[in-house]
Amino acid sequence: MADHLPAGSGRDDHEIAAAAPVSLAHIPTAPEIRADLSQRTHEILNSPPTAADPLSAEREKAVVHECRYLMRLLSTRRRSAGEMRQRLEKREVPADVAHETMARIDRAGLIDDAAFARDWVQQRRELRALGDEALRRELHKRWVAAPLIDAALIAGESDEESRCRALVRSRIGYRDREQLSTERDGSHRRRLSRRLDALLTRKGYPGSLAVHVIAGELREAASSPER
Repeated sequence: MADHLPAGSGRDDHEIAAAAPVSLAHIPTAPEIRADLSQRTHEILNSPPTAADPLSAEREKAVVHECRYLMRLLSTRRRSAGEMRQRLEKREVPADVAHETMARIDRAGLIDDAAFARDWVQQRRELRALGDEALRRELHKRWVAAPLIDAALIAGESDEESRCRALVRSRIGYRDREQLSTERDGSHRRRLSRRLDALLTRKGYPGSLAVHVIAGELREAASSPER
């Protein structure tokens, strides 16, 4: 879900072309998320009976304020529990208020790290053509537990080699194919190979797989310049 990705996630036409066709039917859109959040607002913000003492009343006011803040974040994309806790920490929310805020968000069914990880894997594979290692690093940075990351990578399993080949092919242009088919000294092949290897490294594909795929695709490109 493009709107479920972090702001600033750049993508270019090559990367989109390399990705599998986007199929986002099971992933809520931003309007759907906002509608769902609206339905749950009363449950999340349902205050207990008015506190007898001013301190309890002030704490309850703070909890409601932070619940509303997290709901605004969730209206843009699904977030992991760790991301939300980190946001509260950065806002220097007192520990007891943060704990109650997260508890209410959880009770409303708005914390689901397993679903977050599955959505993240699908989106980043389709829109950024990322390898599994890169996906693992990204989810780890968002405080998703390792078992949930593993499950997401398996649940959304697709052939990593096929995705790697599609990405490499998208970066070998017609002129590259012409040069590969006619050159004698292999200089263009070496330059192109280094460029493709750097790309696959950034995308998180294993080095051994990158070498295998690049070699095969360059051989194919040299023998089929018309593609």
